[in-house]
This record gives sequence, structure tokens and C-alpha cells, in this order.
Amino acid sequence: MRRIGSTLATLAAAGLLALAVPGSAFAANGFLEIGGAVYPEPSGCFEVPRLATVFNMTDIPVLIHNVPGCRGGVVQVLPPGLAVQVPGTHSVSVG
Repeated sequence: MRRIGSTLATLAAAGLLALAVPGSAFAANGFLEIGGAVYPEPSGCFEVPRLATVFNMTDIPVLIHNVPGCRGGVVQVLPPGLAVQVPGTHSVSVG
């Protein structure tokens, strides 16, 4: 019985670990443009150091954070095919 409990605990831990891995390992199809810089097949976090227009030409929504490093709160979700002007010291996460 102790062996079954140990096995179940190991499986549960593996399942939680799989869910904790961020989706940024998968690139979005299309491109992201931030202040004129184009990022094809973007994935991860991108800094917005100054006022810039962000174009989301990917196939997924991107998240706009209120601090650098994609650590702050999400202030806007930018759907595919749309653009928004983003103030500086913000960041954008894809995936």
C-alpha cells in the first residue's frame, strides 16, 4: 500500500511540473512588431523600453504587462491582427 501511495505522489508531482512549464517554448505563427522591430515566429517576453506601437500579427493573443520582464500585471490582451500603442517600461509576452 505504501508503494502505491509513493507512485501516486510521484505521478501527481510530475503532472504539476508539466502544468508549471510555461507555454513560451512554443513560438506563435506570424510576427510581432514593436516600435518598428519585427520578431518572426515570436516566443517569450519582449521589452517595450519607450512609447511604441505593438502590432500582433500572430495567430494567438499576446499579453501586455505593466512592468519590464513580463512580471507585472497584465494590463491588456492584444488579439491577433490588432495593434495598440504601449507606453514605455512595459513588456509583451507571447505564448
